[in-house]
Amino acid sequence: MSVRRPTLVSRKVLIDSLVRLNPLRLVANPVMLIVEITFFIVTALAIYPEGFPRVASPSLRLFYVEVALILLVTVWFSTLSDALAESQAKNTANSLRRLEMEVSSKKILIEEGSRRIVPTPSRELRKGDLILLEKNDTIPIDAQVLEGIAMVDESLLTGESTAVRKAPGDDVIGGSQVLSDTLTAKVTVNPDETFINQMIRMVESSKRPKTPNEQAVTIVLIGLTAIFTILIGALLGISLVLSLAADLSVLIALYVCLLPTTIGALLPSIGLSGISRLYKEKIVAKSGRAVETAGDTDVILLDKTGTITVGNRQAVEFLPFPGFTERDVGEAAFLASWHDDTPEGRSLIRLAYEDGFVPKEMNALDASEVYEFSASTRTSGVKLSGGTGFMLPKSGGTGRERGRLRRKFEPHVEGGVPIGSDEIEIIKGAPDAIKKIVKSVPADYDEIVQKISAAGDTAMALSRNREAIGIVRLRDVLKPDIKEKIMAVKVMGIRPVMITGDQPLTAKSIAAEVGIDEFQPEAKPEDKYDIVKREQAETRIVAMIGDGTNDAPALAMADVGLAMNSGTQAAKEAANMVDLESNPAKIIEVVMLGKQLLMTRGAVTTFSIANDVAKYFAIMPVLFASTVPELKALNVLGLGLNTAVLSALIFNAIIIPLLIPLAMRGVTFKPSGTMTLFLKNTIIYGIGGVIIPFVGIKLIDVGISLL
Repeated sequence: MSVRRPTLVSRKVLIDSLVRLNPLRLVANPVMLIVEITFFIVTALAIYPEGFPRVASPSLRLFYVEVALILLVTVWFSTLSDALAESQAKNTANSLRRLEMEVSSKKILIEEGSRRIVPTPSRELRKGDLILLEKNDTIPIDAQVLEGIAMVDESLLTGESTAVRKAPGDDVIGGSQVLSDTLTAKVTVNPDETFINQMIRMVESSKRPKTPNEQAVTIVLIGLTAIFTILIGALLGISLVLSLAADLSVLIALYVCLLPTTIGALLPSIGLSGISRLYKEKIVAKSGRAVETAGDTDVILLDKTGTITVGNRQAVEFLPFPGFTERDVGEAAFLASWHDDTPEGRSLIRLAYEDGFVPKEMNALDASEVYEFSASTRTSGVKLSGGTGFMLPKSGGTGRERGRLRRKFEPHVEGGVPIGSDEIEIIKGAPDAIKKIVKSVPADYDEIVQKISAAGDTAMALSRNREAIGIVRLRDVLKPDIKEKIMAVKVMGIRPVMITGDQPLTAKSIAAEVGIDEFQPEAKPEDKYDIVKREQAETRIVAMIGDGTNDAPALAMADVGLAMNSGTQAAKEAANMVDLESNPAKIIEVVMLGKQLLMTRGAVTTFSIANDVAKYFAIMPVLFASTVPELKALNVLGLGLNTAVLSALIFNAIIIPLLIPLAMRGVTFKPSGTMTLFLKNTIIYGIGGVIIPFVGIKLIDVGISLL
């Protein structure tokens, strides 16, 4: 079976581009509207040249037809650019629809005091229905937990790898997966009202009014158009008064070549493509204004957790209680984490192995009884029976595969199951949870936990046979590329400000490590609002992220507000962008993309104006060469009258589709200073914009001459 590959220009896009040729649709693009009007004038010249005495000749009918066709193609290339850019935005909604799943759910029916489970397709669930969610189940629809505590994986929708603890009163999102325990939940929406459906509607309803910079460019284009209209009108008048025999079609060709048609054709698609590129990063922008404003950002507010640090904690130190050694704690952590495939569990094994704390009881792990992590007890562990001697396990497989043969899973009960004389039970978990199951609590237990917390780290306690033996220090590690991103932001002249709930010493240490000079320690959510107001009072453009209801005022106040889709509805409504993956570090990418959008618009504008200059000097010497012989010296390309006009018009038309990929993809962007970017644009797109038309027009002229 052959697979049909999707094409860039589909039939639907082609039809849409032709529909956009309607003059009423081109009113929003005055430059291209004028080009279309000139098409109608030249068409009239071709049909009835006698109606235009002194500026048209019946012998040039074929030439007029050629000019008219080229003018029409020029306008069509512009509408094709718009249609392509808009189709990208529409494809985003389609990609979101693919996240919608039709799964079988376990609907709970209570009849005459009895409860039974009825398999029900998720599309048939309705608001208020009760559903049972068991381990490994895919949550069929948005719901609220009524009973039970479990860990839920929402990474498909949020991009956050760490499982989320769900308890009564918490919301769960359709498409997520239950990783532990069992939940009873009440459906909170009908099938067409789910979270994913809300995102689809947000994408489809996203508006793209002209941004301030785009409006400014449009005004410049209108101004240039007015100037060239007056210029061509004056040339026509002079030609008639002085009997210079200038042909109206040639003057129109000069007029169209002088108009900033390149930027006029590509300006709308540049803005639309900026939103589309955000969509590819799973960020929904409510307007093009937000994308462009991101490029003007002066200050960016960054949360520490998830933005600067990974968020997955890593074991960095074993701290024994009196009577135990660091080896005791390391070996216990190794055994308790052998069947734990979470990033946190793997880090415990890695640290123990690197410190040489490989336990002799490893040979008993295959026959061990595993206590899975439970959200209710916040502990996990292992019970070993008769483990003596040291024997490395056979190679291959993950931790789960290594213990699959004789292992049985049972939930751990606090203080519960008796321990035999030949058994070793090791439990790890939250310090307060471990305190509930140990026989006695060491005198310095709370002091060690508090010191670790004060340093901004997390404590995990370990017990062996219900006796507390030590603490593991867990620490957020920096994201691998965060230093480079912070440096790139600073190179662009943007001030990064770190916001964290950590105490000042910890905040200062992390900020210094990544190269951030300003930070706000012990920050509350409402502190963001105060920072935004303070920066804006000094006429700075502020970008920030947020996810809570308390963040809503700051998100609404910020010039660029990025809300996490895992956050509250208030935050998402207040922000002008929503990140579907809930990755706080995306705010840096948003700012980078905004800069790239402004660079692309500047590059195309520079290239367009430089093109106009080159085309002017290519046509003007030829236009009046017969009546003003001195102008022949300026005809450096050696063009004839008709071929010069056709060559310039053809080049003017084909440069538009050639630049469509650049407009939609954006220029290559590397963070650098404003002056560096300006010089780069001037040299590459300014000088290049002057040279390329001369080369292109001459090559086209040669090709026409050979036909």
